[in-house]
Amino acid sequence: MIRSKQIIISAAILVSVTLNSLIPTPPASAASVSTSSMTLTQGMTSSSVSALQTNLKTLGYFTYPTITGYFGTITAQAVKDYQKAYLLSPTGVVDTATQTSISHSINKRLLLDDAMNFVNVPYLWGGATPQGFDCSGFIYYMFQKHGIPAVRTTSKELYNTGSAVSQANLQPGDLVFFAIASPGVIDHVGFYLGNGQFLSATRSAGIYPQSLTSSYWGPKYMGAKRVY
Repeated sequence: MIRSKQIIISAAILVSVTLNSLIPTPPASAASVSTSSMTLTQGMTSSSVSALQTNLKTLGYFTYPTITGYFGTITAQAVKDYQKAYLLSPTGVVDTATQTSISHSINKRLLLDDAMNFVNVPYLWGGATPQGFDCSGFIYYMFQKHGIPAVRTTSKELYNTGSAVSQANLQPGDLVFFAIASPGVIDHVGFYLGNGQFLSATRSAGIYPQSLTSSYWGPKYMGAKRVY
């Protein structure tokens, strides 16, 4: 009996570790997600540059070991790498569009980190609360919770919003869409987590991460949208 309990506890710990490793956890020092009205360019030194470096480090683009507050060549390259990944013009200059994009990316990382707290919440048709979710209800609930403008709608209607993103350019927080019941007819949506994984509400497992390219989900994939 004792051995059985030990096995169950060990399995639970393993699942927890596996799920938590799917997405990066923002550091406690992560900067505010608010944007600045100032354009940031190479050669500047300011607290706004420090906030930029902190956010880019959270997102995995600024790899210098310390936050310097100085906008040098390393910061400029980090900005260019971010801009390329998020389909912005890779100028290395942090204009309003880049600041807004970084702000949204930080908020989506926080959203995804929070979303993992709902793993194993059961599926409920029409559900949009922690008592039970359907796929679009989960998107709506998380968007509302994290201040992202949203209306309660279906996965098919969600697909008609935002900007199309190729599978090669997927970033954490993008919405991924599938056709389950009928080929070519979108009826499922989830959050892309990164590393080829997405999180959604499924009838079989409730809220749970899945592989985008698994033998089940891969053939049903219909595309992705960036709506925020």
